[in-house]
Amino acid sequence: MKKIWIPLILVTFFMPVIAFADGRADYRANCASCHSAYPNGYPDFEKAKAMKVSQKKLALSASEMSRDEMIAITEKGKGAMPGYKDKLAKDQITGIVDYIISAVKKK
Repeated sequence: MKKIWIPLILVTFFMPVIAFADGRADYRANCASCHSAYPNGYPDFEKAKAMKVSQKKLALSASEMSRDEMIAITEKGKGAMPGYKDKLAKDQITGIVDYIISAVKKK
């Protein structure tokens, strides 16, 4: 009986941590080059200027968008931001958005 409970307990407690880690890894691989290494950080001024986008617009910590809006923009793109619907799976996009939201709330 113990053999069944141990894996169940491990999955229950560590799945959220794994999902969070994947969101962070996907953020760093796909978003950090424009938005900054950490979602609650401020993007590089020179990079924003080169992209012809305001630094504040790239700062995720300044965003007032809802989770659904963030997911939609990440999927479809908007302005200078490309869409990632064809590059990332839906669960990767939601993982990134959830990571951003949780990181910004900790600020």
